[in-house]
Amino acid sequence: MRNSNTDVTYSLLGSRLVQVIVAGLLVFGLLAFGGWRASTVTQQSSGARAAWLPGASDTDEGRIRQRATAAVLGALVADAATMALHWIYDTDKIQDLLSRHGRRDEPAFFEPPSCPYYEYDSGSFSPYGDELLPVLQYMADQERGTLDGPGFAEYLAAYYRNYTGRLNKSSKAMMEAVLQGGRKWPECGDPRDTQANNFVKVIPIVARYAGRPGLAQAVDAAVRAQQNNGEAVELAWAAALVLEQVVLGHSIAAAVEWVAGGAPGSHRPVSKSVLQALGSVVEHRRSNTALRDLLYAPGSASKPGDWGPSCANPGALKGALLGAVQASGQPARGSRAKAASGSSSSSSSSSSSGGGKAGSGAFARGVRANLLLGGDNCSRGVLLGALLAAEGGLVSIPSAWRAKTRGLAQAEVLTEQLLDSRGGSVAAAA
Repeated sequence: MRNSNTDVTYSLLGSRLVQVIVAGLLVFGLLAFGGWRASTVTQQSSGARAAWLPGASDTDEGRIRQRATAAVLGALVADAATMALHWIYDTDKIQDLLSRHGRRDEPAFFEPPSCPYYEYDSGSFSPYGDELLPVLQYMADQERGTLDGPGFAEYLAAYYRNYTGRLNKSSKAMMEAVLQGGRKWPECGDPRDTQANNFVKVIPIVARYAGRPGLAQAVDAAVRAQQNNGEAVELAWAAALVLEQVVLGHSIAAAVEWVAGGAPGSHRPVSKSVLQALGSVVEHRRSNTALRDLLYAPGSASKPGDWGPSCANPGALKGALLGAVQASGQPARGSRAKAASGSSSSSSSSSSSGGGKAGSGAFARGVRANLLLGGDNCSRGVLLGALLAAEGGLVSIPSAWRAKTRGLAQAEVLTEQLLDSRGGSVAAAA
C-alpha cells in the first residue's frame, strides 16, 4: 500500500521539475532568438556600411603601412613641387612666368622660386609643409607615436620660435600665446581661425592611427593647439576621415562620398558644415565642374569665385578634395583603390624621370593642375598630394621629384619610426 504523503511529495516534485524544465526551455529560446536577432541586426548594419564603401577595408598591415608612408611623403613632395609658385593670386601671372622661363611643360619645382611673400631655396617645403613637419617629429619621438595636446602645444611653440621662415597668422598667434602669454593647451589656440593650417596637420596622424582607435582625439589635440574652435576641428576631422579610408584601401572618390553621406559607422558624427562642404564636392565631381571655375569668377584670372583660391576654409578643403578626386579618376563605388604594391604598371609609369616630364600619373597630374591654379596652392597641395600618393602608392611619386625635395630623407626616417608604433595587423575599420 502506498503512503499518501509520499504520493503527494512525488507529485509536487514532478510538478516542480516540469516547471523548471519549461522555464529553462523558455530562457534558452529567448537567448537563442536574441542572439539570432542581434546577428541579423549586425549583418544588416554591415550591409548598409558596405554599400557606402567599395568593398571591405584592407586589413593587411604591410599594405596599410605602405599607403600611410606614401601619404606622408606624397604630401611633402607635392608641397615642395608647388612652393616656387605659391601664393600667386593671378593665374595669368603664373602662365607668364612659365613662358618666360621655358617651363610651360613642367611647372613643378619651378626655377627661380617666385613666391611674392617669402624666398626659399628650390625644393624647400612651404610654410604649410613646415607645419606638417613638427607633427611628424613630435609623434615619432613619442614612445607609442601618440600626440597629446599639452605636450604638443609646448613643442609647436618652441618649433615656431626657432623657425626662420614665414609664419602663418595662427602659427604666430599660438607661439606668442604660449611663450609670451603663458597660455596652455587648448587656450593657446586661436578661437576664431579656421584656415587650412588645420587639415595639413592630419597627415602624420592618419598615418599612425588609420584603422586604430585614437584618431579623433589626436586630430582634436593637434588642431586645438593652434586653432581652438569647433569649426577648425570638424573640417580637419573630415580631411582625416577621407584620408584614413584611402590609407585603408578605398578610392578617394569612395571616401569623399562616404563622409559626405555622414560617415556611417565612424562612431563620431560629422557636423552639418562638413556635410554641406563635402556634399558640394560630390555634386561638382558628378557634374565634372572644372575646379578653376569654383576657385575663380567666370572669365577672371584673379577674382575669387564661389570657393576662392585662398587658405580660407571650407573653400581650401573643398578645392583639395575635388582636385584629388578629379586627378585620380577612380570610381566612387565598386572598385578598390589600386594600392601600393610596388609592381603596378599604371603607377610605375608615374615614377619615370625620362622625357620632358618627371611623371604622367595621377599624382603628378594632380599636383601640376593644382599648382597652376595659384592662390594658396600649397595648402591644397599638401592634402591632395597625400590622397593621391596613398591611393597610388609610393611608386606614384616621381623619383625625380623625390630627389629634388629637400629634407625628404629625414622625413622618411621619421615616418618609418612613427609607423613602427602602429604594431601588428588591424581589424577591418568601421
